[in-house]
This record gives sequence, structure tokens and C-alpha cells, in this order.
Amino acid sequence: MYRFIFLTMFLFISCKTFYTGSFNQANLNLIQPDELGPIISKSEDGYRTTGESNEFEWWYFDTKLNNGAVFVCYFYKVHFLKDKYFIGLNYNDDKGEDIFLIKYFNKNEVQFSSDSCNVRMGNNYIVGNLDHYEIKLDPDDFEGFGVELSLKSNLKPYRPKDGIIKAGDDYFAWLAAVPDGTTKGKIIIDEINKDVRGDGYHDHNWGNTPLQKLFDGWIWFRGKVEENTIIASELNLSDKRGGYNIPILYIANQDSILTNRFGENGVYTQYTNLINNLYPKNNEPLFSSIKVLTEDGILVSIKGSKLIDNSEIFKRMNLPSPIRWIMNKNSIDPYYSRFKSDVKLSKNGNYLGNGFGILEIMDLK
Repeated sequence: MYRFIFLTMFLFISCKTFYTGSFNQANLNLIQPDELGPIISKSEDGYRTTGESNEFEWWYFDTKLNNGAVFVCYFYKVHFLKDKYFIGLNYNDDKGEDIFLIKYFNKNEVQFSSDSCNVRMGNNYIVGNLDHYEIKLDPDDFEGFGVELSLKSNLKPYRPKDGIIKAGDDYFAWLAAVPDGTTKGKIIIDEINKDVRGDGYHDHNWGNTPLQKLFDGWIWFRGKVEENTIIASELNLSDKRGGYNIPILYIANQDSILTNRFGENGVYTQYTNLINNLYPKNNEPLFSSIKVLTEDGILVSIKGSKLIDNSEIFKRMNLPSPIRWIMNKNSIDPYYSRFKSDVKLSKNGNYLGNGFGILEIMDLK
């Protein structure tokens, strides 16, 4: 009996420490790297990791199409216990079509380039040069669903400072290679081709430590109001990293940048609309409406309107059920949610318009 209790306690402590890291972790440096300058090179959207353990990298693309659908895909490379490569996709339209699929690939099936974005997994790829991208997903790999899309950028690439959130030697990096662009091409569903056009976005993320060892979670949003593109986020650092919240807000159009704020005191967030009946009852409180306000009077009001993806991350990772159970008993039950969203923009009380966006909620604990 005592042996069983001791083993159970050991597993609880070991699993939690393995997941969140030791208590001896470097805090976030309040002065973040800012050395690269405003000019972004093609290589910043290329292969940035080295293959070391715990590194990860992904290239993300989303688009709102003229048929009312939202399409999202991501090409993912991760090396925690071993190398893993996969593509995830989500297609959701107003007619009730809702497709979510993941395809894994072997190491000999993938290729990356360091001089620009050139990511290939089997017959699937995302290739581009900051100005123009081509995205292809082979229907043979995704149960009859495929895409052949191009993305033409309408705005210069964006990153906050050097795009790196750093704590000691550990970091998470982000580049919005195409903050806003024009999408065109075709969607393939069960051998039926549908010509589509729309508004698109592409970013690139990479890092050298598991995300849950830096963050408790984050919210992220990208959307469009009239001619203005909005990128908003708040990163919630873990208590072991200082417990800071890092707000980010970028609003731009082809003529000017309305605001560009990163981790400054002059940007504030407010959360409403507690999400109910979506997560386990002991899960952290999460909200589907967010307001982002700047000290010079810019207000972005985001409201998640339709859930299009909600995933228990451990299940998505195919983690064995006994380990999931132990983690859940330690109140570790990470979830990822994505919403179609409405957004309103105003400045100093003057209404500037409303539009559409995608809201992402990541709960890593």
C-alpha cells in the first residue's frame, strides 16, 4: 500500500516537473532584443532551428474566403523526445462543412530551406519570399481535401522589435511574414474543385524550449476592419518566468501604421464573456471577448462568434491515457481553441468600422 502511494506521488511530482520545468528558471528580460532593425529579410521566414532537442518551428497560414469559409493550415516541426513533422488543417464554412485533419511525415519526406520559406512535406508545401507564397495540400494525404492557393502580400512584414521573447537562453520567436494578403486559387473537396478568393495571413514561429516552460498561455488575434489590418496578442508568462503579461498590438494599412506597441505600459487588455461548458470544470477561466486599449485612445473590441477548433492538446499529441490522467490530476489539461470573430475599431470615441477576424486561445496549463 505504502509502495503504491509513494509511486503515485513520485509520478505526480515527476510528470509535473517534466512538463513545467524546475523552479530554477531565468525570468523574462524586461529589455527584449531589438537589434535587427526594420528591414526584414527572406531568411527570417526560412528554417531557423538547428535540430537540437526541445526546438520547435511552424509556418502558419489562414484565409477567409469569398464562399464564407475559413481555412487554416500549419506545417510543424518539433524535436522534444524525437523528431516529429506534421501538417494540420481546419476548414469551416457557413454550410456546415467542418474538416479537421492532421498528417504526420517521416524525416526522409520533409525538406526545409534557410534562405527563405521553402517547407515541403511529401507532396505538400508552403513556399514564398515575403511578397508571394504558394500553398499546396495534396488531397491524397488529407482524405480527399486539398488546396492550391497563392498569397500576395498587401503589407510589409511585421515583427515586434526582433520578434523574440527571451528569458535567459530560452526564447520564443514570431514573424508575421504576411500581416495581410490576397488569397486566390482552389479548394478541392472529394474531387470537386472550388475556385476561391479571399483575405489571407501567414506567420512563422520557432523556439528552443517547450512553450509551457515559458508561458501559461496566450490569446492571439488577426483581423481586418475596412483597410486596416489588426494583429493583437497577450502572452502570459509562467510564474517561474516572472508572471508577466506581454501585450502586443499592431494596426496598419497600406499608407500608414496606426499603432505598434509591444509590452509597453500604454496598452491595456480587458476580458469578458467567460467561456462555459467547453473545458474541464477545473480549467483556468478563459474568455471569448477581449478589448485592447491604448493610451492614445485606440480601442479594438474582439468577440469570438463561432468556435471552429477546440482540441485537448494531450489527445492531439496521442499522449498515453495514464500520463494524461496523471497530468489532469495535477490540474494540467492544456487546450487550444480557435474562433471566427467579429471586431470593432475606434479611436478617441470615433467609430472606424467593424470587420472579421480569427481569435486563438492557448491554455498551456
